[in-house]
Order: sequence, then C-alpha cells, then structure tokens
Amino acid sequence: MRSTATCPPLVLLAALAAACAAPDSPPMQSNGQTHAFELDAETFFLAELDQISNDFAVTVTGPDGQVLREVDGRTGGIETIWFETETAGTYEVNIAANDDEVGEFRFSVLRSEPVATDPARRLDQLMSPWDGDDRGGAIAAVVDNGELVHVHTVGMANLSHGIPWQRGTISNIGSVSKQFTAMGLLVLEGRGDISLDDDIREHIPELPDFGEPVTPRQLLNHTSGYREIYNLMRIAGFGGEDTFSREHAITVVQRQPELQNRPHTEWNYNNTGFILLSLLVERVTGQSFADHLRESVFEPLGMHDTRMKMVQGELIPGSAQGYAPLEEGGYRTTRDLPASAGAGGVYTTVDDLHRWLMNFREPAVGGAEAIGAMTTTAVLESGDSTGYGLGLGLGELGGRTLYSHTGGDVSHRAYLGYLPELESGVILMSNHAGFDLGLGPRVARLFFADELEPEEEEEAEADEPDAEGSMSDERKEAIAGDWLLEVQGLTIPMTVSLDDGDVYIEFTGLDRTAAQPTSDSTVTIAAADATFTFRAEPDGSVNSGVAAQGGIEMTMRRAERTDLTEDGLRGYAGRYFSEELETFMRIAVEDGGLVLHQLGQTPQPLSHVSGDNFSAEEFHLNEIAFQRAGDGGVTGFTVSNGRTRGVLFEKM
Repeated sequence: MRSTATCPPLVLLAALAAACAAPDSPPMQSNGQTHAFELDAETFFLAELDQISNDFAVTVTGPDGQVLREVDGRTGGIETIWFETETAGTYEVNIAANDDEVGEFRFSVLRSEPVATDPARRLDQLMSPWDGDDRGGAIAAVVDNGELVHVHTVGMANLSHGIPWQRGTISNIGSVSKQFTAMGLLVLEGRGDISLDDDIREHIPELPDFGEPVTPRQLLNHTSGYREIYNLMRIAGFGGEDTFSREHAITVVQRQPELQNRPHTEWNYNNTGFILLSLLVERVTGQSFADHLRESVFEPLGMHDTRMKMVQGELIPGSAQGYAPLEEGGYRTTRDLPASAGAGGVYTTVDDLHRWLMNFREPAVGGAEAIGAMTTTAVLESGDSTGYGLGLGLGELGGRTLYSHTGGDVSHRAYLGYLPELESGVILMSNHAGFDLGLGPRVARLFFADELEPEEEEEAEADEPDAEGSMSDERKEAIAGDWLLEVQGLTIPMTVSLDDGDVYIEFTGLDRTAAQPTSDSTVTIAAADATFTFRAEPDGSVNSGVAAQGGIEMTMRRAERTDLTEDGLRGYAGRYFSEELETFMRIAVEDGGLVLHQLGQTPQPLSHVSGDNFSAEEFHLNEIAFQRAGDGGVTGFTVSNGRTRGVLFEKM
C-alpha cells in the first residue's frame, strides 16, 4: 500500500512549514501558506493536501517561476500533488484559500526522492498517486517476449469491504472490449455466417435506409455516420448511469434524420455501431452475445475469468467496484454505463489479457486472417488512413508497431498495448475515475527502452524557452483573448490569458492550464500533448492559428464577441422541442444572461461564443447554434457535442 519511507532531507524556506510533514501532523488554521524546497534535478515529489474545513488551491512553481502544476479539483478532502523536477533549484508549493478565508488543512509530503532508473521502482513512483487504503486503485502488468514478467498493484478494489487490488482482481476494461467484439464478428465471418461487407439492414432490417449501405466493417472502424448514442442520450437529459436498453441503439438510428456523414468518409468514434453489432450476433447465432464470446473467443484462449457483462448492475464476483471522486472529498460508488455490451462491458484480469495478447503472436482464435483484418487500418474515401483497424487502434511507439486501445466506463479505466515486433505489451486497469491512462506508453518506454527509439528532443535551440520564456511580451499580449477551435464540424471556445507574464489556456468547464511558450508563435501543454501555433499579421495582430493534439489538427480563429442587450437576449428565450429526441429545453433570460433549463437537470448558464453561437459548461452542450428565419427571428437551435452533431430543437 502507501509507502512509509521517510523523506530525504529537504531545505525548507517557508517559515510555517516542516521539512517533511508527516501524514499524521496536526492540522493548521490558516488562509494558506507557501512551502519552498531545494530539490535536485530529476526528483520525484509527492504530497497531499487534506482540506479539512475550506477549499484550497495549490500552485507549484519551478526555479524560473514557471507554473508546473495547478491543483484545485475538490472543494474539500484530499488533493494529491505530484511533480518531477528537470533542474535543481527552489520549488514552491503555494496553498491558498479560494475565498481568502481562514480554514483548516493538513499538508503532508509523502515522497521526495530521485526519479528511479530501475523500471519496477519507476513504475511504483508513477502509480503512487493511486496508492492508499482510502481510494480506488489500479494494476499494471508488463509482458516481455511473451511472458508476463511484472505485476504491480496499488489502492483498493473495494473500499466498503477493505479489499485491496490483487493480481486476480477482475475489472471492467471499457472500450478495450471493442477488439473482442471485432473478433466475435470475424469468427462468424470465418464460418461463413456473415460478411463484414454486408448491408447491416440484412441482419437488422428495421434500421433505416439512408441511401447507401452501412456495413459491419464500417461499424467496427467508426466510419458509419451514425450518431453516437451516449453523447446523444446526454443531450436528451440522461445521466451517464441512467438505464436504457441495447435495443435503444436501433431507436437512435431510426430517429436520426440523416447520416452525420456519408459512410467511410469520416472517422468519428462511435459506440452505437458496436452495440448494434452485439444485437447482430444474437440474431445470427440465436444465442446471447455473452455466450457467443465465451464459447468462440474466451474459453478457447483459456480466458476463464473473463465475461461480457450484459445487464447494468449484473453481479461480477471478485470484481473491482468503480469509484468517482466527490468534490467535497471522499468517493462515491458508480454504476457501469447502460447497454454497453459490444461497445464495452468486458470484465477480465491481467492474466487473461496476457492470454489474449498472445493470440496476436500465435492466433489460435480467428487465425492469421482475422488478426490481419483487425490490424489493417481503415482508409477513407479521400485516401486518408484513420489509424484504426477493427476495434483496435494502430500506431507506433519508438519506431515499433503498436496495437492499442484505451477504455473508460463511468469509473473504470483500462489500457492495452501490444508491440508485435517485440512480442511484448502493457496492461493497465483501474477502478478510479481519475486514473491516468497516459501511463500506458510511458510504462512501455520504461521496460522496453533498449528496443525503442528515444523520444524526440526539442527540434531547435531557438525554439527552446529560456528562463523568461521565448515568446515576447508583445506577442503574449497579442494572443490573449477569446478563441474558437474548429474540428469535425464542432466549435470549441478557448480563452488565452496572462498572469504575471505566464500564458494560460482555459476551455469551458475546465480549470485553466499553464502553457509553455516554445517560440514567438507557439505554446505547448506537454501533459496534454497539445501545441498551439498563432499566426501573426504584419501589423503584429494575431487572429488565426492552428492547434494540434494527438495527431488531430484544429483551426483557430478569434471569437467575434457581440454585446448582447437584454432585448437581444429575449429573442432567444422560449421553449424548444427536438422531434428526434422527443425532449424539451427552455431558454430563459436570467441575471442578464441566458440560462438553459431541462427537466431533471441543473439549469445551465450559456456563454456567448460568437454571433448566434453559445456553449455551456456541461459536456453535452459544447455548442448551441441558434437558427434564424428570413425576418431575423429565432426559429430553433442545434446542439453538438463532438461525436454527435447538429441535433435540432425547434422553437415552439
């Protein structure tokens, strides 16, 4: 469980703090304090702030004054603070009450030690934020040259009964399940029962005809054009744990007025299709989807502790309970997503996932032809590769081929990555909603460093930030303000702000994040693998640019704000109805702004983006675009939230 090792000596510069506060140190009454530590380069630092009677924010700054980390996720309870140093010097941990009122808190340094070079010890450091008997935990496993060589567990599988994570703990792997659905379909194709290039309506004839066929292959590689069911249900007012049936996926498509895009012209991650495929399997085989996978995939591979969960709330013996952090501290238990079988729903162990990975090496199930189909990227009509096969992400790591997928249910998290040229891989599973799946590739680099190319160094010395940052103050002033990012038909508001010369980027509903200037035109958020490039005009103004994250490129433009009078706002007010969702929304003018009301939901203030476009902090209201008639009157609006776009609400 949590390490009890004492901290190495630290030089404390703040008068109010101890050099290494013990976890049982007495709480302090204050509106904040600053702890300063002289740390060597390559130091791993882990601490906790227990907010006993107030809400505190934590800011970590490095020797050059650059903000390394901001932590303010909870109004009470424990905030975990960790960072790693690049250079030696003074690092400050500033604790400040959000309301500047005196409150009670306890600050404890848990680890301050050299960044480990041994892979197993380094993995222990990376997993330590989820270690403890008071939180959901995780398991990490490493497969090397076909053998399961290392397993590391932290935290609790069940808080109510005090059960820690163990090697045999069974856990929900979310969308990592999609590759098993793909194999289940490929087994049927191998038997001659179906073709992945059939029209899906041959098997589910009640699905509508949108003018050209949608095939199981397109459903497996996310190019069908169907609406994403979970995003759509959020727009309808359903919460993530509210119940509906798998058959509702058919209803979603039936009520969809048209495809979001023509089949095979756009990649858009889509759970609807995988749920439909589970129904297809049942109609073709005459058995439950769970039984088909058990008999055709799991049992032949010896995956005896693996099963498909078919019903929300179904009892899975020996499984990890999912936990979501509460804002005020502590955790709540969560239910799994409803109707997820096919898109998710697999419960398994690290040993069974090891057996599955070995099927990529020696395909006992499906044969080489099925593995080849799964690991061949889809190519769009435009000729662009999607980097996704059949239920499986296809990429590279350190110059090596990588098959991988992440998974996230309401609280469960999972990562499965396989390097076929090394016959090696990484398995991560967690029941903590805040677990970081970005650890997957990092763990692979730890254990297979000798077989992988090193990560790219900074391209040019001129682009490297110096102590003051390599972006001029004039350029920082020029990029500050409100921006719009556009990708896949969605407009995302973004704000660039300055604080004591530092650049911050903030998205609606999320905390602002420090961005590091890397040239006079670019800033990056390394932890998010995001780069923002701003285009300067000859007069020095900046009105456009490009953002890139995870291989996805987005255009950026200035948000054109319009001062909206109360009379202007009243033009948007009214009741609106979506025939597709059979759902009402009401827009009202309250306290000088627009507020959206929906039955059973918390009222949502709308933020003006530009023109007739608004957004809300809630996930399911990323963009609300009002529509007008020829006379200028508002007739309705469309709602978009990434995977689902353009859902129409007409004014009553």
